[in-house]
Amino acid sequence: MASAWSEKTRAARVKENESLGDMLAPGMALAPDKVAVYFEDRAITFREFDEAVNRVANGLIAAGVKPLDRVAIHVDNRPEFIMIHLGVMRVGATLVPTNIMYTADEMQHILTDSGAKLLFIVGAVSDKLDAVDAPMLETVIELGEAKRTGSVSLADFMAKAGTTRPEVKPDPAACAAIQYTSGTTGVPKGAMVSHNNVLAVINNTEDLPGSPEAMEDDVSLLVLPLFHSYGLNLVITRTFLSVQTMILMNRFDANQVFANFEKYKVTVFAGAPPMYFAFVNTPGLDKYDVSSLRMAGSGAAPLPVVIMEKFKELTGVQISEGYGLSETAPTLSSNACGQVVKPGTVGPAIREVEMKIFDESDNEVARGEVGEVVAKGPNIFMGYWNLPEATAEAMRGGWFHTGDMGRFDEDGYLTIVDRKKDMVVVSGYNVYPIEIESVILRHPKVIDCAVIGVPDGYQGESVKACVVLGPDQSLEEGELDAHCREHLAAYKVPKHYVERDALPKNLTGKVLKRVLRDEEGGVTKARV
Repeated sequence: MASAWSEKTRAARVKENESLGDMLAPGMALAPDKVAVYFEDRAITFREFDEAVNRVANGLIAAGVKPLDRVAIHVDNRPEFIMIHLGVMRVGATLVPTNIMYTADEMQHILTDSGAKLLFIVGAVSDKLDAVDAPMLETVIELGEAKRTGSVSLADFMAKAGTTRPEVKPDPAACAAIQYTSGTTGVPKGAMVSHNNVLAVINNTEDLPGSPEAMEDDVSLLVLPLFHSYGLNLVITRTFLSVQTMILMNRFDANQVFANFEKYKVTVFAGAPPMYFAFVNTPGLDKYDVSSLRMAGSGAAPLPVVIMEKFKELTGVQISEGYGLSETAPTLSSNACGQVVKPGTVGPAIREVEMKIFDESDNEVARGEVGEVVAKGPNIFMGYWNLPEATAEAMRGGWFHTGDMGRFDEDGYLTIVDRKKDMVVVSGYNVYPIEIESVILRHPKVIDCAVIGVPDGYQGESVKACVVLGPDQSLEEGELDAHCREHLAAYKVPKHYVERDALPKNLTGKVLKRVLRDEEGGVTKARV
């Protein structure tokens, strides 16, 4: 049942031709002088934010940006990122967000592949452009002092532009963003996501039975990377459309997050698995008063049940895990869609989304059997930028093929078993690394783990576990192997173990198993 505040915010939304450029409309109608964003020592109201967005939009028009022109952004977490994002949406252009960690080579691919006409970049890293040749790039706008010849500072760009909203009427069915996949294998592909795709997720995840009702005093904390679809499409859009105050953090620090929970009485938090790993493994967080927290969500990568349990012990809050991809804008399912949370699952499908499990011949399998997760719905992306063959392959038969392996239980809750490409075949048996990782993470001395398959002359492939131990922890000979044998069938037990100081991950917490496989020269025989 919708709360009174939910009904008010929905009534304040644009009724016709709504686009992502309209997400500040409820705040401007209901509470223009309410703080929209706290960032470090800044407090920005909805009115101030709206004016800044209009300055960006008018500056883009003055720079010659037209609807569907690509505008790239290479900026870390700060309010200007969101202002630029909304300004691009208001002129009907297409945003191309880039990972702030990308090298010049990676920027070269994305800028040239997308044909970006204009780029916003943090001045501190603008020297990356020295090694980039992007013929279609006409304008570079630097946050901070403009250091490059021909660049413009964002301050000057905005100061010369007016605060009146431009007359442009973006097409909600048009491409709002090209979000490049993480590129864990091969060259990143650009997933085209429309305004309608993103808004469909928001509309179909409001007032869910497993979520607390939205309240006028809700406060959301955002420390997810803004370039990623989880933070950009889901958290920002939902927070603004429901007129919540957002606490924006530039970088993740477990103590600082909990300090902000206490300081700002945060009620809603959306995180990724590495954040929850850090929370449960950081001593002293129990000193903070986090009693205001009512809802915690997790996405972007699988979250082990043991981490959920420890977080609930720490805060009293049950994490609601969801699932989706950049191509689904981003949500397909969520535990919040069900009457109960089932740890270890990612919940049932959100409203208006249909999901099935297919075998390798694209035939539906029986409930409870493992296969590839496929989906249909209004949030499914428009296709891959300039890659019609890849689009046709992903959308064969009218279903989006996720590349993830999963199964449904009797209540329609989905469990993600693993990425299709990460499955290990041991002597003809399918082995799913997530299952093994979950067992290893239950060992009290282990704080992180990743499992991969390695070539094996006898079995075809064998299982290798890369483990990270807690501070000052060590394992006896065979200790971890014995733990695994107690909980796993023999063919699933790792044949190789290796200790690492840390696992290679991208900024959203996905372990870069390609890197681990590339390092395969350093396999050590079972020692732990």
